[in-house]
Amino acid sequence: MADSKPLIVVIPGGFHRPDHYSSIITPLRSLGYPVLSVPLVVCGDADISPGATPADDVKALHEQLLPLLDAGHEAVVVGHSYGSMVAAASIQNQTKAERSSRGLAGGIVGAVWIAGFAFPARGKNISGGEEWMEPLPYQILKDGLLSLTDAAKLLFYSDLSPKAANTAFASICKFQSQKSLNAFPQFLESEITVPKLYLLCERDQAIPPAFQEVMVQVGKFDKVVRLESGHSPFLSVPEKVVEAIVEFGNEFSGR
Repeated sequence: MADSKPLIVVIPGGFHRPDHYSSIITPLRSLGYPVLSVPLVVCGDADISPGATPADDVKALHEQLLPLLDAGHEAVVVGHSYGSMVAAASIQNQTKAERSSRGLAGGIVGAVWIAGFAFPARGKNISGGEEWMEPLPYQILKDGLLSLTDAAKLLFYSDLSPKAANTAFASICKFQSQKSLNAFPQFLESEITVPKLYLLCERDQAIPPAFQEVMVQVGKFDKVVRLESGHSPFLSVPEKVVEAIVEFGNEFSGR
C-alpha cells in the first residue's frame, strides 16, 4: 500500500458539497487517514445539465480515485443519502480482489452508507418499479432541475441548532438534476462483496428510520451502527461518525 491507513472516500448527499463534511474529514485526516471528496456533477448553482446522472458523478470520482488505487491505496467508500448511489456504482469492478485479478494494485476494501439507499432489483427504482418518482413536497421542479424549499432545512438538519441549520442550508447547491434521482442502477448494493456498514439515523426526518431498516435488509449490510441523529450526523454528531468509520476500518484491515 501507498499509505498505512486506508483512503476514506466521502461522497456527498444530494444538494451537498464536500465542505459540508469537513467536520468528519478534518478529524479523519488528523488521525492519519487520507481523505478524498469530489463535488457532485449532478448538483451546483449554475450550468447543471438536466441530463446529469449518477454515472457522471462516478466518472468524476474515478478520475481522481483510480490513480490513487493504481498507486496502491486501499479505500473505504462512504456515501451519504444520494451519495450512496454513486458509491455503489463506483465500487463495481474496483474492489481490491477484482483489481488484483486484473493485475492492478490497490482497491476498495469497505463501504459505509449514511442513511443511504439499497435498490431491490436491477434496472428498477427504489420501490422495484419502472416509473419516475414525483418531486417530493420540499422540491421544486423546473426544466428538469430540482431546487429546495425551506422545508428541506427542517428535514435535513432537524437536530441542529437554528443557527447551525441556517449555515448548512445557506451553502447547499441551488440545483440538482431530476434525472439523477431517477436512475435505475444495473449494479446493486447487495452485490457489493466488500464489508458493508450502514449508519442508521434514528431521528432522521428526511429518510424515515423504518425505510432505512428496509435498506439494511435489501442491501445485505454486514453491520449496522445506530446513531441518535437526524439526516446529517456528520454535522450533529461528527465524532460518532468518525468513530464508526475508524472502528469499521480497523475490523477488517487489522490496523
